Amino acid sequence: MEYDKPFKTYDELIELMISRNIVISDRNFAKMALSNISYYTLINGYKNTFLSLDGTDKFVPGTRFEELYTIHIVDTNFSSILLKYILHIEHSLKSKISYIVAKQFGVYTDFSQSVSKDSSDYLCLYNYSSSTGHRRNILLRIKQCGIDTRNNLSLNHYKTTKNHVPPWILIDNVPFGLAIKWYSILKPEEKNYVCNNLVLSQILSIDDKKEFLLKSLNILKDYRNNIAHSHRTFENITSHELPKKPLLSLASELISEKEYLSGMGRNDLYSVVIIISILINDSHFADNFLRDLLLLFNPYLENNIRFCGKSILDVFGMPDNLIDRIVTFYKKKYSS
Repeated sequence: MEYDKPFKTYDELIELMISRNIVISDRNFAKMALSNISYYTLINGYKNTFLSLDGTDKFVPGTRFEELYTIHIVDTNFSSILLKYILHIEHSLKSKISYIVAKQFGVYTDFSQSVSKDSSDYLCLYNYSSSTGHRRNILLRIKQCGIDTRNNLSLNHYKTTKNHVPPWILIDNVPFGLAIKWYSILKPEEKNYVCNNLVLSQILSIDDKKEFLLKSLNILKDYRNNIAHSHRTFENITSHELPKKPLLSLASELISEKEYLSGMGRNDLYSVVIIISILINDSHFADNFLRDLLLLFNPYLENNIRFCGKSILDVFGMPDNLIDRIVTFYKKKYSS
C-alpha cells in the first residue's frame, strides 16, 4: 500500500523543504531542529504565515528555515506567558465562586447524595438557577470532582481528616470549563458578586458585564486547552466572540470599532491579550504581564527583525503599537 504520509529521513525532509521554497543555510542545524521539533510542527504549523499563495504548499521565496524555527520558539514562549495569566484568571474566578458560595450556603456538602435537596448543603439543587436547564447535571459533575481525590492532596486531606470539604477546597479539583458552568448556574445575587469583582466598570450594566465575562471565560478556556496540548497559538480556535458594546466600553485604548468590525480582537489571539488585560485586576500581576510581553517581543522590535517582511507582532496578529496600547490602558485602569 502507498501511504499518503510515508516515513522520510531528515535529509529527505530537508529536500522537501527546499522544494517548497524554504532556504536551508545550515543542514546540520536543520537536522538538529527536526530531531527536537517535528517537521509538522515547524513547517505545517506555521505555513499559513509564510505561504506565497493560499491553497498551495509553496512558501514565499526566500523564507529561511531559521525564521520558522525562531517563530516556533517565540510561539512557545508566548503560549507560556498567556497560559500563566489565564491560570491566574481561572484561580481568581474559582476564588470568587467559592467565597460567595460558602458565604451564602455554608461549607458542607454530602458526597454520598447524587443531588442534594438539603438547604444546608452548598451544592443543594435549590441554591442554583434553573434557567440554563443544566443545573442538575452541572452539580452532579461538581460532586464527582469531590469523589475522586487521587490527584489532589488537599482534597484528600480534608476528606480523610476533616468532617467536611468546603467550597474553596473542592473547587481546586474542578476543571476550568466546569468552574465556568458553576458560575453560569449561580443565582443573580451570587453571579453579580462574581461578575462585579472580575469586570471592574462603573459604566457597564450588569447584563453587559455578564455577557462580556461569560464570553471571555469561554475564549480563555478554549485557548488554555489549546496551549495545554502544545498546539500553536496562531489559529483561531474558538467559536465564542467578545461582544462589541462592552468590549469597546471597557477597552477602547486596546481596540477600535474599525478594528473590531474587521474581525480583530473578537476571538483571535489578540482577544486573549485584551481579556487578560481587562480581567487581571491586580496591578502587580498587570505589571508582570506587560514586562513579560516586553521581554518577549522587544528584542525583535528594537532590532527591526522581519519575518518575510512582517514584524514579530504582525506575525502573531498583534497591533504594531501593542505595548503602548497596554501601557495607556493600564494607566487609565490603575490611576483611580
